[in-house]
Formats: sequence, C-alpha cells, structure tokens
Amino acid sequence: MTRSAALSRAARDAFLSHLAETSNVAASARKAKLPPTRFYTERRRSEAFRAAWQEALCEGFARLEAELLAEALRPAKASDPTGPVAAQQQKARLGLALLAHHRAAVRGTPVAPATTRPSSRPSDVRERLSAQFDLMRERMTDDSGPAQHG
Repeated sequence: MTRSAALSRAARDAFLSHLAETSNVAASARKAKLPPTRFYTERRRSEAFRAAWQEALCEGFARLEAELLAEALRPAKASDPTGPVAAQQQKARLGLALLAHHRAAVRGTPVAPATTRPSSRPSDVRERLSAQFDLMRERMTDDSGPAQHG
C-alpha cells in the first residue's frame, strides 16, 4: 500500500471516537478531516479496522438507544420549549425504528415492516419501556460478566 493510501493512527482514532459518539460515518470522517471513502476503503482492506468500526458503531447506537429511552421516560409537557409533544413522539418513533434496523443489521436478520401502530397509552408505553430496560440490563450483564450457559 502506498504511503498516501494509508490512514494515520490519528485519523483512525478521531474517526472511531466520533463514530462511537454519533454513529454517523460522514460526520466522523469530517472530524478526521478525510473523505468517508477513505474509511470505507480501509474497512474493506483491514479486518482489524472493520472490527473496530463495528464496535464503535454499536457503542454509538447504544448511546442513541439510552438517549431515546431517557427522552421517552421524561414526562411530556405541552409548554415544553423543545417542541410540540407530537413532534417529540415522531422523533422518538423514528429513532426506535433506526435502532431496530441497526439491531437487525448486526444480527444479519431482516426487519419486518410495522403492520400495527403500538399503543400509546401511558401504561402500555411504560410496559414496553420496562421490557426494553430488562433486555438492556440482561445484555449489559452478559457483556460485562462471564458467559453463563444453562
């Protein structure tokens, strides 16, 4: 590989760090001051970089998921200066749909289109969020501790 084609350690680190914060490839490439194509090329070329990319992307989506869940648990107020309640709900639905696609891509499974709209009654929303938190706790336990097989 020619010297001009190699990524510097600083560029790789800047890209991966920003990707872990945002899950945004284009913004991460701008942060590293290189075009996104350089990083896509490196991802195809280097197995180690491909693994680091995937890890950073997963971390970014975990952050997004936590932010969306925190936003969903925050009580909505009609006088909230951040915007109308309906717009906030739409933003949360979009974020959750993106997370579902990310999870499916990581697992290698297709995402089925939503056929019904989930209930928006507060008790139903709390139940779904509680189930999501339980899954997150389970994943965190699995990731941080030794694997246990039953």
